[in-house]
Amino acid sequence: MINAIGGIGIFLLGMSMLTNGLKGIAGETLKKWLHTFTKGTFTSLLTGFLMTILVQSSTATTILTVGFVSAGLLTFMQSIGIIIGANIGSTSTGWIISLLGFKISLQAMSLPMIAFGVFIQYVAPSDFKKYGGVFTGFGLLFLGIDLLQKGMESAQNWINFDSLNTDSWLSVFLLIGIGIVMTIIMQASSAAMAATLTALFAGAIDFEQAAFLVVGQNIGTTATAIVASIGSSIAAKRTAATHLLFNVVTAVIVTIFIGYILQFVKFLTVALVGSFDETVGLALFHTLFSVFGAIIFVPFTKQFSMLLLKLLPEKANALTRNLDDQLVSIPSAALEVAYQTLLQIMEQLTDAILELLDAKKVTSSFEKKVRDVEEAILSVRKFLNEVQSDSTKLRNQHVAIIHVLDHITRLVSVLREQQKVEGIFHHEKLMKKWHKTLEQINESYASEEKLIEMEQVLEKTAHKIAEERRTRRRKYYERTAVRETKLDVAMSKVQALLWIDRLVYHYWRAFSRLVEFKKGAEIEESTNFRDVETM
Repeated sequence: MINAIGGIGIFLLGMSMLTNGLKGIAGETLKKWLHTFTKGTFTSLLTGFLMTILVQSSTATTILTVGFVSAGLLTFMQSIGIIIGANIGSTSTGWIISLLGFKISLQAMSLPMIAFGVFIQYVAPSDFKKYGGVFTGFGLLFLGIDLLQKGMESAQNWINFDSLNTDSWLSVFLLIGIGIVMTIIMQASSAAMAATLTALFAGAIDFEQAAFLVVGQNIGTTATAIVASIGSSIAAKRTAATHLLFNVVTAVIVTIFIGYILQFVKFLTVALVGSFDETVGLALFHTLFSVFGAIIFVPFTKQFSMLLLKLLPEKANALTRNLDDQLVSIPSAALEVAYQTLLQIMEQLTDAILELLDAKKVTSSFEKKVRDVEEAILSVRKFLNEVQSDSTKLRNQHVAIIHVLDHITRLVSVLREQQKVEGIFHHEKLMKKWHKTLEQINESYASEEKLIEMEQVLEKTAHKIAEERRTRRRKYYERTAVRETKLDVAMSKVQALLWIDRLVYHYWRAFSRLVEFKKGAEIEESTNFRDVETM
């Protein structure tokens, strides 16, 4: 009993370390896969399948998918295919256990792997420590299975499934319920599957009982996504709903036709290994469960997505609805969502500035837009505070995003200054040129190529404004010295000019850092043409 419980705990720890290590190694690769290979339902399904096998976690695949849907890089319909594929990919753990776990001495293999993994984590450079986590995770996973096997040898003494006859619907529902509870308690379908396979191998349960436990575990695995979606973005809620409906509907259909399916499983198992191996058969049943679900759902992906979009419409704040706390565990996805959020904030600020220039006064609409941005800034700060980047490229992008946030914060402060209206009236020609530039920028937000072009335009504009500020400031003071202009008027014009300079500078730097994020490189802050007082 103690061995079994300890084995489950060590298995879960191993899965966690393995998944985190693989996510760290493959994070950027997964990101590129999602963006490149999800053009249709079949490719989306295949992508979800391969990604989950790669990181050994359907949850990691699901969270990364949510991030891309939130960032607008995937449609919700594409995400359905990925989630279905992830369900199929998650069955790979059962195959590893059934083919290796009961055929070789796991303890003899696991301990050297743990030792080697810990050694790497202690002595390797920071960028390579994640490889140590993978080795340690694999070792702990196999050690956990070994302890489970030893614990299950006496399982008949503390588990009695003899009274649960699978010919009775009451017993069937009870077995499914036990499977659900197992997964919820362990918070991992892989651990529940490992425990079921080990119990089957030890003879504590028979094959039919194990199959119904697996049906329940497939329903129970949706609990993690449901709990994680509470208080999260609408994209997370839709993803959780997709996961739930897919597994529940498939479970109902599989339960109804369980007799025929188990006969088919036995036939295939014999064809694969030459005789009926119950543990291999259960791994095959687990895979067929998800495959049957895919066959049922894939032809109706469009209708399914429309139903969920109708049931769960978008209600969140337009600027912060994509900031899902569940994404912070995958830095590449979290930073992508932060980038898209800040891009939307810049669009809104552009609209607000144009509205201020057109009206030549502070309107209620302008106030609302700026107030929404201020609230969004606080949300982005809170979100980024939880993200930890674990590679050089991600750290550079992370720093670029923080610079964007800093300059947007300063830009909002500039828009709150009293000189804004004076700037419009005192320097009308200058503001007209700025108005024209902003209109061009407004048309560039939909294209990365245009964003890069406009960044260069903004840099030239910022340099010109800085030069204008230096030249005009001296002229205003010279006119005051010869009493051509009153000192109060000159000071007011200078203050208005300084406001315009700060406005353009921080807008340019925020915009520039957004472009740098997409390039994946960090460039030192350019301040050689600035005066300290105008920052």
